[in-house]
Amino acid sequence: MRLKPGQWSGHLQGKLASVYGLFSDEPLLLQEAEEALCKVAAEQGFAQRQRLNHSAAPWDALRDERDAGSLFAEQRLLLLRLDSIKLPKEGVSALQYWLTSPPPDALLVFSGPRPDASVQKTQWFKALESHGQTMLLYRPEGADWIRWIEQRLKLQKMSADQEAIQLLADLSAGNLGACHQAILRLQQIYPGQAVDVAAIRNVLADSSQFNIYDLADATLRAEPTQILRIIDRLRSGDGEPALCLWALHKDLRILAELRAAHVDVDQVFRQNRVFPPRQNWFRTAARRLPGHSLLAGIRECLEIDARIKGQDPTPVWPALTDLCLRIAGSA
Repeated sequence: MRLKPGQWSGHLQGKLASVYGLFSDEPLLLQEAEEALCKVAAEQGFAQRQRLNHSAAPWDALRDERDAGSLFAEQRLLLLRLDSIKLPKEGVSALQYWLTSPPPDALLVFSGPRPDASVQKTQWFKALESHGQTMLLYRPEGADWIRWIEQRLKLQKMSADQEAIQLLADLSAGNLGACHQAILRLQQIYPGQAVDVAAIRNVLADSSQFNIYDLADATLRAEPTQILRIIDRLRSGDGEPALCLWALHKDLRILAELRAAHVDVDQVFRQNRVFPPRQNWFRTAARRLPGHSLLAGIRECLEIDARIKGQDPTPVWPALTDLCLRIAGSA
């Protein structure tokens, strides 16, 4: 059976199924759904938690766990996180083996990227839906994105005016992880309070925490020495790569707009809330950087985003450094 995201909280208040399939391309949504399920499972007696994908042979481990039920006194919560939703033959076989006779003392949580229509038609996916509960989580977009931010603030017992919420939406550009981190920082500094645009800008520009504006400004001004100094401070402190990336990506999009033919520069600045002296830095950077370099930078943002989300094991900070130096014209 497939659950809708809006049914999740209500479902967790009842008796749990023996098998779950949780799928999303957004790591934050997937993690939160999994954590909520694990919490309820622990309350219902599934005290032993084990991640099967930490095994060198997770599919063999899945088979072994199905047959080992009688050896355990405690109920087991088994987590299997997939890097790819396209299962190998041994994965399909192991899952079907589990589903034919799930052990009564185990709860299996199967999770991974959101499956496309073709995967949802496969035998193994249909079997998973028939024998357990599945849920597909989607990135909020449009008006749903604004509502998601409002709900996140409410969860932290905070509120914000519409201009402040729109600023968070604009800055994060759909990056749920970065927006979540920003809201948590706001909650630490303004617990239980209403926040406005000034509060958001102050928090995100706090040099002892994020310093994302300092990094973005040094990048626009083409100051490689300062870029390296700021990156080093962020990397060794509390810097969030996701927040750094969202600021750099936003600036790249503005630069790309400024290089478009017959563009109204002043209108671009108004729409993106760019004020002096950043306007002059943008004008200089737009003249300095060729269009192909800006497009390459935007592609790099997508690659770095995949690393931040755990889809690519390559280190994040060196890639962020290279991106800043590219925008600065030093790479």
